[in-house]
Formats: sequence, structure tokens, C-alpha cells
Amino acid sequence: MTCYSPVGYCDQTNCEITGYCAWPKDTVKLLNVYSTNEKSILYKLLGERTKDQSISHKEMPTMEQHIKFVDSCPYNYWYLIMVEDVVGSVYLTYQNEIGISVLKEHRGNGYATQAIKKLMEKHPCQFLANINPKNKASIKLFEKLGFKKLQVTYVKS
Repeated sequence: MTCYSPVGYCDQTNCEITGYCAWPKDTVKLLNVYSTNEKSILYKLLGERTKDQSISHKEMPTMEQHIKFVDSCPYNYWYLIMVEDVVGSVYLTYQNEIGISVLKEHRGNGYATQAIKKLMEKHPCQFLANINPKNKASIKLFEKLGFKKLQVTYVKS
């Protein structure tokens, strides 16, 4: 059996020896958010974000505000990340910025990497990722995917 891990591909023997490669290479499917009624899982994902992970939300919106936001089709493409169930979401803005969120209980399984790769394959262009500088995990993820630092942006409230 061939597995995928943060360190590359290996066979089942290597998986058992190293402890890496706990998931198959292509376990992730992308399901269009706009063709589903999965607003509650998206709300849960939003609620799990810490201040270090978010750049867009200072406060948690109400469910009613969230539903209105989702129904406004704010992103060019927005997908649920599916394995057996929903494990997260990934989107591409109208400015080709990628956003990713994975439920806490599913982090560390390579789903974000797989979902971003699938998104980039489906919609080839020059991609951007705006990341909170305190979000070390996202910085590491996008650097692993070949993204390079472009700028540092400051804001005064």
C-alpha cells in the first residue's frame, strides 16, 4: 500500500516502522458549499478559529449573520473537505486568495495539504494566501506547498 505523509510517499512497511503515513494519498474529496445546506459545519469551523488563526473576524458572528454571509456567495469557489464526513473547508476568493480550515479533531492528517492541492489543480492561476503572522501552522503548510512570502501588511484600528 502506498501512503502519503508530510515527509513524502512510502510503502506500508515504512509506515509501520516510522509511524508516518497514517492516511492514503487521495482520501479527500471537495464538495461545492453552494450546492449544499451545510452552514452549521461551516459555523463550527469558524467558531474553532483562534485569534492567531483569523485575519478576518474579531468577533464570532451570530448564526443568522453567518447564514446571510454564506448565502451571499462571498468566494469564487468554496468547498467542504470530505473524507467520510466533513473535515473542513477550503475556498478561493475572487482575488485568488486561498483560505483553509480543518476541524480540530481532524488536524494533522494531511487533509489541508490534499484539499489545497486539489483546489489549485481545479482552478489553476497565481494563488495568494493571507495568513496571520502568528499562525505558524498555516505558514508552514503554505511554504511546504511552494508559496513564498510576498509582503507584510500593517493595520491601524
